[in-house]
Amino acid sequence: MAIKINTDRGDIKISNNVLIKIIANVATSCYGVVGLTPAGGGKVLDPNNISSLAKGVKVKAEAKKLVIDLHIATMYGMNMSTISKSIRSSVKYQIEHFMGIEIGAFNIHVQTVQIDE
Repeated sequence: MAIKINTDRGDIKISNNVLIKIIANVATSCYGVVGLTPAGGGKVLDPNNISSLAKGVKVKAEAKKLVIDLHIATMYGMNMSTISKSIRSSVKYQIEHFMGIEIGAFNIHVQTVQIDE
């Protein structure tokens, strides 16, 4: 499946898998993020398996903008607000700057907090 968005620059059609991989890579590179998790919570997903990552990232187009739902696992003791702001800022910059697609809503769900032993 692909996302199609009409912009002032023309029509943009991007595979869902491409968007998911970009969003997952950018989000998991942010400090404090352990990885992505399924929407209902659970173990951290395999970052090399696109069908696995699709359980932690949902992307759809609404009114010429992307709507993103991201489910993450964080490290214990981290400030959730700071992590969320970092993810939002990084993903928004990468998608809007390099792909020319505006992000409408960006929902970040902290599903798991990992405690290092």
